[in-house]
Amino acid sequence: MQKTVKELAQLVQGTVCGNGEVVIEETRGLEQASPNAITFAIGDYVEYVSQCKAGAVIVEKEVPNVSIPQIIVDNAKVAFAQILELFHPPVVVPRTIHETAIIGENVTIGKNVAIGAYCVINDNAVIGDNVTIHPYVYIGHNTRIGEDSAIYAGAIVHENCSLGKRVVLRAKAVIGGEGFGFATENGVHTHIPQVGNVVLEDDVEVGSCSCIDNATMGSTLVRRGTKIDNLVHLGHNVEIGEDCFLIAQVGIAGSTKCGNHVIFAGQTGCTGHITIGDNVTFAGKTGIVGNVPSNGLYAGYPMRPHKEWLKLSAYESRLPDMAKTIKQLQKEVEALKAQLKES
Repeated sequence: MQKTVKELAQLVQGTVCGNGEVVIEETRGLEQASPNAITFAIGDYVEYVSQCKAGAVIVEKEVPNVSIPQIIVDNAKVAFAQILELFHPPVVVPRTIHETAIIGENVTIGKNVAIGAYCVINDNAVIGDNVTIHPYVYIGHNTRIGEDSAIYAGAIVHENCSLGKRVVLRAKAVIGGEGFGFATENGVHTHIPQVGNVVLEDDVEVGSCSCIDNATMGSTLVRRGTKIDNLVHLGHNVEIGEDCFLIAQVGIAGSTKCGNHVIFAGQTGCTGHITIGDNVTFAGKTGIVGNVPSNGLYAGYPMRPHKEWLKLSAYESRLPDMAKTIKQLQKEVEALKAQLKES
């Protein structure tokens, strides 16, 4: 594919600064870009644009003293995503039901649906229009899959779960697995039936090998627009708000309620039965041990405000020297005490 910088700017509703007739043939990262490629730069990377060898670069403000053409947009990352889709269109999946798929009784399948090889769709499932189900997917009894959703190879959606429109499940994701509930008596653990389900609202994405447990009763809920990375676990009866980010290896224990626009950075762990407000960000490896009000940035274990955590981290690196100083001061104090007794 070949597109001029001017044509790409029109696609992303941007403004060209420089030669708009330069021909672009591919997309690349800033460091790997070649004269026939387009790239983008935001934040700290903007200062390297002058060293870039790309044919063009997408930025949010004009960068001075740069020889290559620039496309100025409001959001460079979004614009670059549009161009990526142009140069790397998705694989076209045949809109058919593979002959090896097993379809149960009273299953409703919408228009233009693709069901891959060796899929199992159990009784009373409802599959909406334009849904793509890749090979080896399991869909349980009474499950609802909303229109335009995509379920990748090996994913599992257990019985009674409900997926909204445009939901994406990456490979090996498990939705509605048995919640972890036991009653312990005299050291013996007895399983408590988990009879609820999982509800994923519209535009939710769940990464590979992530697991969302069904509720003990009621629903484990992920609200509209939330994006979940790989290897994330949500326990039974967890509720996650709208437009949240849950990044790799996050674990949230049962019955936690989370507001909207919350970011859980990688390896953050959260205790159960707490409430988290809106617009909260947790830095990587944060240990959440209690309720969290809206509008905050937290880090550390146990969690604390980010600025406080930075101060404590700075002191930690100085602890060995501080310990030596304290020991020296103790010796000097003891020596002074001895002098005072003698006098």
